Amino acid sequence: MRFIIKEQPYEEVIAAGQYRYERDGRPTGAVENWRLTAVADGYQFLRVDLDARAAPSGHTYLYHAVVNPDGVVERLKYRFWEQAAGGLQVVGDVVLAETAVTATRTVNGAASEQGLDLPKGYRFWFPSVAGLHFAGWRGNDPKTAVTLNGQVGGPDTLAVQVVDFECYPAVTDYLEREIAGKWRQYSPRRLTWNGQLRIIWRSAENGWPLGMERGDGLTAVASQLIQYKT
Repeated sequence: MRFIIKEQPYEEVIAAGQYRYERDGRPTGAVENWRLTAVADGYQFLRVDLDARAAPSGHTYLYHAVVNPDGVVERLKYRFWEQAAGGLQVVGDVVLAETAVTATRTVNGAASEQGLDLPKGYRFWFPSVAGLHFAGWRGNDPKTAVTLNGQVGGPDTLAVQVVDFECYPAVTDYLEREIAGKWRQYSPRRLTWNGQLRIIWRSAENGWPLGMERGDGLTAVASQLIQYKT
């Protein structure tokens, strides 16, 4: 697994895992590795390596999220690059306050900055299965949300955008299936915004995503899941 900021000796690993991306039941070649660690004063670091070098896109996304004791992202550093020579490269940093967001971004050497004023209680997530953990985590009623635009190949690549979204149960009962070598119960949560659809499989045990379904048929399923600390 590749990191933006390497783990330090004072960090304690809480959990780690991997998602395998599939289409029509066949692996696409993309995998997402993640690690969650505990640091001082109830804070956590979430590191994500979404590696599609073996997939048709050849893209890589790296994320480093600082999560506060309330389970809310306070800061996110990210990198994106394409494998092809001369391909797109993005480096970004998002700082989230109670009612405002500041985002700086460098796309192929060109720097820009965004400043957004938002209502108290907004939500934030970023485009990976682990990043979708933070979508809808504060309840099921509609809220304004801030999300990184996961589109690549254009001038707004990985720009921060504000959307209105809905998050609600896809079914009323828990479902069960074999995931990462064990039968696990989960609750599907349906997330929609701007014509986009994600269904997150939230673990009945701790709420962490066990998988994801996208509106275009792409899925991701946990192939590894290790809980070091509860």
